[in-house]
Amino acid sequence: MPERILIIEDEKTVADIIAINLQIETFEVDVALNGTTGLARAREGDIDLIICDIMMPDVDGYEICRQLKGDPKTSGIPIILLTARTEVENKVAGLEAGADDFITKPFNFNDLVDHINMNLDRAANKYITDSLTGLPGNINSDDMLKAKVISGDPFAYMLVSINDLRAYREVYGDKKFEEVLRFTSRVLSSTISAQGSNGTAYYLGGGNFSALVEPGIAEHFARNILDEFDIGIEEFYTREDVVQGCVSSFDRRGALVDNPLMTVSIGIASNGHREIKSHWEAAEIAREVLEYAVTFPASKYVMDRRVESGPQKEEK
Repeated sequence: MPERILIIEDEKTVADIIAINLQIETFEVDVALNGTTGLARAREGDIDLIICDIMMPDVDGYEICRQLKGDPKTSGIPIILLTARTEVENKVAGLEAGADDFITKPFNFNDLVDHINMNLDRAANKYITDSLTGLPGNINSDDMLKAKVISGDPFAYMLVSINDLRAYREVYGDKKFEEVLRFTSRVLSSTISAQGSNGTAYYLGGGNFSALVEPGIAEHFARNILDEFDIGIEEFYTREDVVQGCVSSFDRRGALVDNPLMTVSIGIASNGHREIKSHWEAAEIAREVLEYAVTFPASKYVMDRRVESGPQKEEK
């Protein structure tokens, strides 16, 4: 039976867009255009997950979290709050109110579906090791990051992304695509082992990985990943593609497009030099510097070195 998702969003256009896309993904969807209606619908039962905007005129998302998480009948329903990218303080407040997850606006719909599936799996207690890479999955990554933040122990959280993987898959096929994912998982795992670290690598899906390591080795770890990936990735291309430095394919309009060879980008967040109040904040910092690293044409890591919020980053 398809999972039923309740959308609590006072902007009807936004609610309708989310609902239509979720229905395409075969979810059943209910929509409430204000907090009061949303609370009432959640209490009726048969809701598997709630997507809730924070800012609403009658009852805001924080209060909805507090009321539903404080009621034994609804406390087990995962709640994803919709928030603006810059509102880190809103995420901390939402966490304190009981929110299970956040998605930043404007968001990519595929990201929203990933967050939905992760929270549904967690609610069903599906802690699964990825069969393709052999690594723990995104649920484990999220839970271990949360445990690190709560413990107060020093950590470095790394997001690792393979660039131009989709174009590679279109040209070389699923089998070679899977080989690239296994290769990347080996690079991460072997680098952790070589450091003698008790760190762990995770596969998040879609060619994205994460790792939790000690702050003191994070940059050395990142440099080794870049080096090993760049040396090894050429083995997955024909000699012709390596020499010309790109993979040619046709776009949707039939035009020939030259796609760069795959590179890897890494974003690193650490509490070794700044306070990080929640695992959401750690993930947001790592995601921000990862997005900056992706803007470079070559493999790159970017370490967040800010003591306070601000534009300062350091690239390598």
